[in-house]
Amino acid sequence: YSVIILFGVARVYRLSKLRVSNLGGTLMLLGKSTKKGLRVGTALAISAALLMTSGCAGRGSDTGDAGGDDAAAGKKVSQFAIVTPEKESDYGWNQQGIWAAQAAADELGITLDDNSNVGYDNTETILTQVAEAGNDLVIAHASGFNTAGHRVGLATGVPTLVVDFDKNEPGKVGTVITQAQEGAYLAGVAAAKKTTTKTVGIVASAEALNWFLMAGGFAQGVYSVDPTINVVVAYVGPAGYGDSAGGNKVTAQVIAAGADVIFGMGDGATVGYLQAIETANVDYPISYIATIGDVTEIVDNPDMVLTSVIWNFTNAYVDAIKDVEAGKFGTKTYELTVENGGMSLQDTPALTGDIAAAVDEAKAGIIDGSITIERATDTAAVQKIIDVKGK
Repeated sequence: YSVIILFGVARVYRLSKLRVSNLGGTLMLLGKSTKKGLRVGTALAISAALLMTSGCAGRGSDTGDAGGDDAAAGKKVSQFAIVTPEKESDYGWNQQGIWAAQAAADELGITLDDNSNVGYDNTETILTQVAEAGNDLVIAHASGFNTAGHRVGLATGVPTLVVDFDKNEPGKVGTVITQAQEGAYLAGVAAAKKTTTKTVGIVASAEALNWFLMAGGFAQGVYSVDPTINVVVAYVGPAGYGDSAGGNKVTAQVIAAGADVIFGMGDGATVGYLQAIETANVDYPISYIATIGDVTEIVDNPDMVLTSVIWNFTNAYVDAIKDVEAGKFGTKTYELTVENGGMSLQDTPALTGDIAAAVDEAKAGIIDGSITIERATDTAAVQKIIDVKGK
């Protein structure tokens, strides 16, 4: 019996030195094991041992259960990582995520491992490498990272925070979702009070959940003030987040339709939106409402920025880190709302008088529940809201 048991352990050792990874459909052998692979191999060896002797079962069982016990008990977070597809210079999604992560690190006195501008290729491989680089939490900061992030959290056992997935896994995967329609509703109220042409525009860099939520919420906010206002919407493409040239083109089209207030959702495409507004050949001023970040420092005339829907992830990140330490990570979803300060309008010189008063009234209504906002989750839902004009 001892010969057979030793053979089983040797097989476990050899298998644990190899990991199979599928990169672009090609199977590759990597020289480091995952915990999952080791647990499977160990379980096979233990099963063989149990059939012939009970003397070797104890140590193998402890190894297989260690990861689950650690997750349930929580662990100290001394370093965490954020992974973003673009640089923080997008003045939007990536910037706010990185800034919030640094603010969380500063507040808690821990180290941030910044992995920005990784793109969308080989996402799962990159997230795995980051998870295995001594980080106690990985923030996969992109909707396009959510599926890969979920798999990496399960495979590595390193707590991974994903966006817009809402499929929590205790100890391994947690989710941040935004009630983006709430912040956009406030922006719509401001736009309706600002417009003189009675036409406002929405330009979105991609056909993505958050942009649908924002577009739908914005239109509802506009119509709450004046249902006769015309709302024009245009998309750069299915995933044109960083396409500044495309952003310029669609914004010019919306301006040509008569819009004098533009609500832009873009990442890198934001630069194109602003260029189109600054070079527009019209005899009336055009105002811009930004999304997620502050763009006032990258425009020639800051007065053209009416406001921005600011997304603040700091509290969500702090809560996630504390939950990792308390052994509660992956048991709840972290939300960004108007009520908790995750969604707000940027205070600018243009956001004054009756515009500011109308926004404050709408904010109070959202918080007390007297205003309810429909969540539009695709292009058809957004267009339906625009077509019925708040009726």
